[in-house]
Amino acid sequence: MKMHRDILVIEDDEDDRDILREIFRDLGYKNKIVFFSDSTEALDYIRRPEIEPFIIISDINMPKLGGFELRNIILNEEILLDKDIPYIFISNAQDEHSLKQANKLSIQGYIHKGNDYNKYKEKIKNLVDYWKVNINSFSSKKQ
Repeated sequence: MKMHRDILVIEDDEDDRDILREIFRDLGYKNKIVFFSDSTEALDYIRRPEIEPFIIISDINMPKLGGFELRNIILNEEILLDKDIPYIFISNAQDEHSLKQANKLSIQGYIHKGNDYNKYKEKIKNLVDYWKVNINSFSSKKQ
């Protein structure tokens, strides 16, 4: 089942990756969590035909290839779009421009990281639990 596939986390900041590792460890999901510090490496990974992740959780502001650019590539490559991978942004940015830009990219969620570990963990839990229940009815082509 797709809900048991890998969760991809694309985050260039080491401290933020460590926090997310701890959150996923605390939540105890059986999914393998695959971390990428470089979004270009994540893109190469998801382009592999055998890779069909459960969900992508991506930071926005990253060197080389930002989250907005990565999402745009996924939307414009049919082989990637056909994988129907829910795409969620995580960011400290809450400005109107970032939110509008994210929404233009047909994302399935936007989580503000914030400074409260427990609130952040609850947001991640709610996100993953939602998709575990609804993944079978999701199709990016319907959007």
